[in-house]
Amino acid sequence: MLKKQYDILLVDDRKENLELLSSFLVGKGYKIRNALNGVVALGTIAAKKPDLILLDIEMPGMNGYEVCDKLKSDSTTKNIPIIFISAHDDVESKIKAFKIGGVDYISKPFANEEVVARVKMHLELSEYQHSLEEKVEKNLVEIRRLNEDLELTQKEMIMTLSSIMETRDDDTGNHVVKVAEYTKILAELYGLDEKTVDIIYKATPFHDAGKVAIPDSILNKPGKLNDEEWEVMKRHALIGYNIFKNTTRPILKMAAIIAKEHHEYWNGQGYPNGLKGEEIHIAGRLVIIADVFDALTSERVYKKAWSIEESAEFIRAERGKMFEPKLVDLFLDNLEKFNKFVKP
Repeated sequence: MLKKQYDILLVDDRKENLELLSSFLVGKGYKIRNALNGVVALGTIAAKKPDLILLDIEMPGMNGYEVCDKLKSDSTTKNIPIIFISAHDDVESKIKAFKIGGVDYISKPFANEEVVARVKMHLELSEYQHSLEEKVEKNLVEIRRLNEDLELTQKEMIMTLSSIMETRDDDTGNHVVKVAEYTKILAELYGLDEKTVDIIYKATPFHDAGKVAIPDSILNKPGKLNDEEWEVMKRHALIGYNIFKNTTRPILKMAAIIAKEHHEYWNGQGYPNGLKGEEIHIAGRLVIIADVFDALTSERVYKKAWSIEESAEFIRAERGKMFEPKLVDLFLDNLEKFNKFVKP
């Protein structure tokens, strides 16, 4: 007893062959459709795809090989199992049938039970394959959902850990969040690919991770740092780099680069290594603008918050000095995209 009534298409230019095949396949519970040539076969398949095709080779107009080739080149029909059934019993014909996409080959004259057995086997194989594909797709959907959950959790952990680091630095508020958002906007405007933008965005919150090793007396000093204190403060770039430098994780590898290079200046006057121009990784060139803009527009223990206009003017003045000219132009031309994150 069949679990379901399978739909089988018989394609042969001889009516007596169709009638013979139909007679014993219908008796086994299969639903049968007939086609006397390749053109008719393709038309009926387009109207409704069968579960399996029994296909003759020698037919007028379009032979069985051509019919099979058309079906296998179409994504909507390529998975329909095709059994060739032909008077040709030579090895070359069989090899060609399998190469073009047939799953089996039955020579005429055929034994009824042989046809039934092979039809049953290939329908079961096809059903099993479809079942596996459905399970795989279901599992892929679940894996994608879990990956999305993991990505969200990872982002939350990065932001939380970075915020904890920043709590030692008074009055920074949502500094790590805002710098990450500014950097992402700039990276997209710069034309970086989506994957690179995402890695930089997730790594940016760690840009000042090295400050965990800077004494509170320097980190939170309300006035200007003296030369000795400033040298200590500058160490945070290399300290941050050393925290992440041995990782193999793409986000943390990027965090190491950003920590080390987000105080390098376009004109070579920055620290810790005095890199110049494109010697500075693009992530460092992005983050320095984002970091400075947020520092200027935020109140700190040592300063009042600057207005957006004043901050933008400072960045304009540092074009080609502290900042890459192209990035400054992109920033100023799209200032409204950054303003929404500035606390009024």
